[in-house]
Amino acid sequence: MKTILCIGNILMGDDGIGIILGHLLKKKGINCIICETDISLINEVINNSEQLIIVDAVNFDLNPGDIVIFNNFEFYSSPILQHDLVFYKNKKTTLFGIQVKDIDYRIGISSEILKNLKVYLNYIIKLYNSN
Repeated sequence: MKTILCIGNILMGDDGIGIILGHLLKKKGINCIICETDISLINEVINNSEQLIIVDAVNFDLNPGDIVIFNNFEFYSSPILQHDLVFYKNKKTTLFGIQVKDIDYRIGISSEILKNLKVYLNYIIKLYNSN
């Protein structure tokens, strides 16, 4: 079973992009898990999946809205992800990351990221439907 995990925090600006994409995926009939900040609450669901696709905000100092995709992603304690994902080290995992413009105390996503929602959705759906 494949699992899409959309994580983020809508109170921290661009960090909420994973949550927004999760809701849009659900509207398209794609089964995904939406989790704000504490993914330890869904350990059993994630551990029972064969493949995990993580949708999250990242900071690689790229242009805001740029996409990074890492297949066979390995978890380390690093500032790449904004959330603690160290528990799932031995899982076949793909990271679909979106470069943030900023993460600050505010509600709303930067226009540079919002304008690409359709592109992000198409990429995620393609990843989900691939082998």
